[in-house]
Amino acid sequence: MRASGATRTPLTVLGGFLGAGKTTLVNALLRQASGLRLTVLVNDFGSVNIDAALIATASGDTIALTNGCVCCAVSDDFAAGLAAALDRRPAPDHLLIECSGVADPAAMAAIAQVDPELTLAGVVVLADATSVAARLADPLLVDTLRRQLRAAELLVLTKTDLAGDTAALAAQLRPLAPRAAMTCATHGDLPIAVALGEHAAGPRAAAPPARHRTLFGSVTLRPRRPLDAAALRAVLDALPDGVLRAKGILPLADGTQALVQRVGRRLEITCPAPHAPHALVLIGTGTAPWDAAAALRPLGLE
Repeated sequence: MRASGATRTPLTVLGGFLGAGKTTLVNALLRQASGLRLTVLVNDFGSVNIDAALIATASGDTIALTNGCVCCAVSDDFAAGLAAALDRRPAPDHLLIECSGVADPAAMAAIAQVDPELTLAGVVVLADATSVAARLADPLLVDTLRRQLRAAELLVLTKTDLAGDTAALAAQLRPLAPRAAMTCATHGDLPIAVALGEHAAGPRAAAPPARHRTLFGSVTLRPRRPLDAAALRAVLDALPDGVLRAKGILPLADGTQALVQRVGRRLEITCPAPHAPHALVLIGTGTAPWDAAAALRPLGLE
């Protein structure tokens, strides 16, 4: 058992109604997970289309991939499946739960609040832009859809290439997902750093790219001096909606160092933090990461 909060395994919950594109996203994340030991818990292997060249071994309800990832099918006993995933050696770097199409993602996310081996990395909910409005108008489905949307910390509109202008839909969904950052993705085209919050502190970007707002960009900031925790929290709380993820380890003025994680409107600043180089990575759409970096620089980040 891992006792320290700094060594807890991050857990991401992936939810959304039937046909929203969850399995498509899982397939894409498995392809992107080079160097990350990602363990995915799914209801069924049937629709997880894993390239045969990636499969190292396959036995029973587990597929081990050549890139270090593992896919586990979970049916009746979810708790047992989760425990088995945590006990794997080498240990997973990140767990991803793909909920069933009618499940409440909040119930799955609650597991991370009570399990001492887990920390919640985020609740990602997909919404099919071609059908979610009609399903919200269906009295048999509306309660399920509303629960899923309410749980979202990152709400991803899928199939937007088939839906045309999604501005009106986004405005309709905004009050139903009050904690969520919102973005779009087609065919599972969502960076793993956005979906899971796993990203390294890479080169700093000097200026925003002149690209369409739906494309993603990132900025890495490094501290010039220890930071005031209250001022840091205030600025991070007020980041623009286009900032989808923020994660890093920063030194604080009281002599400690903190792990900073923000997804949607949920912000966590926790001590102690794992030992790692000091940096803060901001990921988002359009110019939002650069706007956020400008707001953080007066605190002592550059």
